[in-house]
Amino acid sequence: MIKKPNVNVDILIVKDKKILLGLLTEKWKYEGKQVWGVPGRDIRFGEKISETVKRNIKEEFGCEISRLEIISINANYALGNHYIGIGVIVEITGELKTLIPEDWEKWEWFSEEQIPKNLFPPAKNVIDCYLNKKINISD
Repeated sequence: MIKKPNVNVDILIVKDKKILLGLLTEKWKYEGKQVWGVPGRDIRFGEKISETVKRNIKEEFGCEISRLEIISINANYALGNHYIGIGVIVEITGELKTLIPEDWEKWEWFSEEQIPKNLFPPAKNVIDCYLNKKINISD
């Protein structure tokens, strides 16, 4: 059987120059530590990128998106996987709710200067691309 990489979206939610990050639960520890991440999901066969993002934001928070822009494409090999992550920046409308508590302990807004160091690799990739205005930092 030939293994192939999966394709997903890594979603960066930005509001008033702050980035929304979620503290992943213990089941998502990376290198033995609890880490911060961004929402993201696999793209389903036949699904448009925008549809994946809308579905993810609805499932994670019960919110809608008001703006979407593709900002990066990166490879991610965390936890023995191989993903091609399409980084998108979005603005959302509605009140944030934590709808998947088995994955996320909490959500917090961080200024660009206060982003935690303990980031899940796909989150680090998309944040680095956003802050450094680069399309790719991990191939």
